[in-house]
Amino acid sequence: MFKNVIPEFNPTSLVKKNLPRNDFTFDVKQLAGLFYRTFPCTAKEIFFLQTLSKGSTIHVPENGDGVLVRADIIDNLNR
Repeated sequence: MFKNVIPEFNPTSLVKKNLPRNDFTFDVKQLAGLFYRTFPCTAKEIFFLQTLSKGSTIHVPENGDGVLVRADIIDNLNR
């Protein structure tokens, strides 16, 4: 799984911030550690990403395509 990954150290991510009156905005957050930018292209990869918890193991990158996944998650898949 995830044949196309790009390692990123301390990437930036978008985080949703809820505001009053059911409004929201996005803040930029600096993540700590090694993450892989993945580009899911099969149903199996997409279904796997849906099982991960958003905001702790999977993140939306500040710019560009793909999703950021903690490196240990991807590394454990390839064992």
